[in-house]
Amino acid sequence: FKKFVTTNKTYLSKAAIIATGCEPIRLNVPGEAALRGRGVSYCAICDGPFFKGKDVIVVGAGSSGLQESLYLARFVNKVTIIEILPQPTGEKILQDRIKHTPNIELLTNHKVIAIEGDTKVEAVRVLNMVNNDEYIIKTDAVFVYMGLKPITEFLRGKVKLDSEGYVVTDENLQTSVPGVFGAGDVRRKSLRQIATAVGDGALAAYMAQQYIEKIWNPLK
Repeated sequence: FKKFVTTNKTYLSKAAIIATGCEPIRLNVPGEAALRGRGVSYCAICDGPFFKGKDVIVVGAGSSGLQESLYLARFVNKVTIIEILPQPTGEKILQDRIKHTPNIELLTNHKVIAIEGDTKVEAVRVLNMVNNDEYIIKTDAVFVYMGLKPITEFLRGKVKLDSEGYVVTDENLQTSVPGVFGAGDVRRKSLRQIATAVGDGALAAYMAQQYIEKIWNPLK
């Protein structure tokens, strides 16, 4: 049996599917936690429309950050992208579109060091990584796109994980532990969409059923 211990109960199972997904990487700067849901967001599609006609900041110039900036630029007044690296890392086609979108400004070599506001986001404090100058940018919202991290810390030392913490599986979604399968964004994969997660779930459920029948009902 597989044993899973939660905060209030222990579960035993013949097979298990790990589908804990990922969570956004936080900035971990002053003001972020306090203003989450009050202008700090990790989903432009979810919260962007609330800031129609406003000025917003996107943190991160990877493909996700650039794509969401282009989405926001359709209806906000201005998008300022803040990237700590010297150059954006997103796809070239997205970088080209950013350059030709007049209400998007890209600040490279900059780092957000605080988010300010009393009951809602009012500004961010940024650090110029080249000359170490600090200054304030007024904004109505901060959308954070620093990447994702898998929710797998509870598996460390029990199931094989890769260098970034994603569950390692074979083509049948079997992990390093027989009878334990991985599905969805918790796995290393190039495309993270609902469709691929549903496909993983279907295959993992089928393989778990096959495992149970083989191990626990070998004569059937």
